[in-house]
Amino acid sequence: MRNRLTTLSLAVALGSGLLLSGGPSHGQTSPELTKKVLQMERDREKEFEDYFGEDLASVSKTADETAADLERLSAETGTRSALLYVIPRKTHLHLVLIPPSGTPIVKDFYDVTDPKLFAVSGQFHKGILRMDAAQSQTSGQQLYDWIIKPYEQELAAAEIDLLLFCLGDGVKDLALPALSNKGTYLIETYAMARIPAFNLIETEYKPFKSGQLLAMGASQFQDRSIPALPGTKKEIAGLSKSLSATGRGDWKVTRLENQAFTQKRINQNLSKQPFSALHLSTHAQFQPGKVESSYIQLWDQKLTLNALNAIDWDQSKADLIVLSACQTALGDTDAANGFAGLALKAGIPSAIGTLWSINDQSTTDLMKAFYSELPESRTKAQALQSAQVAAIHGSGSSIAMKAPYYWAGFSLISTPW
Repeated sequence: MRNRLTTLSLAVALGSGLLLSGGPSHGQTSPELTKKVLQMERDREKEFEDYFGEDLASVSKTADETAADLERLSAETGTRSALLYVIPRKTHLHLVLIPPSGTPIVKDFYDVTDPKLFAVSGQFHKGILRMDAAQSQTSGQQLYDWIIKPYEQELAAAEIDLLLFCLGDGVKDLALPALSNKGTYLIETYAMARIPAFNLIETEYKPFKSGQLLAMGASQFQDRSIPALPGTKKEIAGLSKSLSATGRGDWKVTRLENQAFTQKRINQNLSKQPFSALHLSTHAQFQPGKVESSYIQLWDQKLTLNALNAIDWDQSKADLIVLSACQTALGDTDAANGFAGLALKAGIPSAIGTLWSINDQSTTDLMKAFYSELPESRTKAQALQSAQVAAIHGSGSSIAMKAPYYWAGFSLISTPW
């Protein structure tokens, strides 16, 4: 099984203290800054070791090697990628940008303390969930000014169009696509992914090829006390119909619904044939507490995150797993770690999840658009970006989905390529 918690390793960590100015350089990173970048990545690694209770082997991928990987992937994908660390440090906000084939650009802001940052982040999410446009845009602009604006010139100079975010405690659940700048959402400018650490993601590029989709879920459950999900049937049926008729890529859909949505039946199907993507429409909760508190709800049982390998995901050879009805306890570090570690724990390169439970119809529409775009896009991140931008502008949707509530919760996790 491709359990990347044991087969991949880490090392790229950032300290504080250094402030570099100017744009990306193609020189060699100084030994002092190299150590700081290594330490920051090791810190990210340790967070996931502690959460999952598993050791991760360390490798010494330096900042220069990370930048070289980004340059190679930029050339292979035709989309320019950069890595941005956003690390709250109690007394200040610590930012590090690694551009392709450039040296790290470190910026520390001592006027952005944790209480100040977290208060604005909380207002941002409340505004989105309440569909209060004024509140979400005001706080979204402030977050943009703190996180993105300091690097506007460097990002433009490097022609970046895909951002990898490595987020520290307190901002791991930030709805990044909805950060706004003068009325323009961040997702309209950059495709994006959130990663646990650069050395924990796969960096070998394979263009995504449509093929078999295993669509799974339940609209009701064996335990009738579990809330029903009436939209699941419509979502799976809609995906099956639209992908069969889209003409964009050659999709074939296998469906496992309700009583067939069990661990045994999933493993039976995974062993029969390879799948390009696995789609689950069910309750999936990333909860406060230890790893066993978070789970995916099957028809007859809760599959906890620490027991996720009871499903032999590796047999599918899938490059993507989608949880379209999952929910994260916003503001909780453990829940955010579970969400960010989803792809790692499943041993699948990329995952898509939602930060909050989203309207059934808008989820179906956005997922249809995503799968339709996927075979035509250079990266998975670009396919999700296209679907989200279409939602913002109201194209291809049967209902109005322009408010960030409907699209900003969808996040690509781990490998964006």
